[in-house]
Amino acid sequence: MLKKTLVLSSILLSSTMVNSADIADSKSQVNFEGALLQGAGNQITMLRVPITNKETGVTHLFDMSAVFAPDPNGNLGFENVSSVKSVVFGSANQLIAGQYKDSNQHTWYVDGPSVAADGRLSWVLSQTRNSYDVHLLSGPLKGNELAVNSKGYSTLIKNASGLNYGIINGDYIMSGAQSGKMISLTSYNSSGTPRNTWSLRPDPEKSK
Repeated sequence: MLKKTLVLSSILLSSTMVNSADIADSKSQVNFEGALLQGAGNQITMLRVPITNKETGVTHLFDMSAVFAPDPNGNLGFENVSSVKSVVFGSANQLIAGQYKDSNQHTWYVDGPSVAADGRLSWVLSQTRNSYDVHLLSGPLKGNELAVNSKGYSTLIKNASGLNYGIINGDYIMSGAQSGKMISLTSYNSSGTPRNTWSLRPDPEKSK
C-alpha cells in the first residue's frame, strides 16, 4: 500500500507539469489532464484516467479513488487506492475534434477519435485550401500501421518522440499533439527531418 501511495502521489504532482508522466517500474504512462477529477472531504475520485502502454501505444481508461490521510508518521499521502478498468479507449494525447484555423487563417477540420483495429485511437484532419488529408493514430511511431511504409520512417523511428503519428496525403509521415486548445502538426520529409509545421487554434468564427 505504501508503494502504491507514493507512486500515486508522485504521479499527481508530476502530471500538473507535463502532459503525461511515466509510472514507476512499468511500461506505462498516465495523463490526469485527460481525466475528470472530483473531490469530497478527504476523498478524491478520478474518472476515465488514460493509462498508455508506451511500447504499443494502446490506451485504456481507469476509474480510480483514493483517500488523502496521514500515515503513522504524520506524513500526508493517499491510501485505500482502488481502480476499475473502463471499457472505452482513450488517449493521453487525445486530439479534440472541431474546426480550427492555422497561422495563415486556413480552416482545418478535426474528426474523431474512432478506435482502430489494433486498439489505437484514430483521427482524420483535413484542410481544403491546400487539399491536405491527414490520418493520425495514437501512440508511438513504432508499430504505427499508417506510417511504417512511408518515406522517412526508418530514420525518424530512431528519434521519434511520444506524439500521435500518421500520414499526410498518403505519403509523408505526420505527427500531431494537443496542448490545451492548440494542435501542433509536423510533416517529415524522406530523410525523416521536419518538412512543414502548423499550429491550429479553434476557429473563433465557429463559436459565434
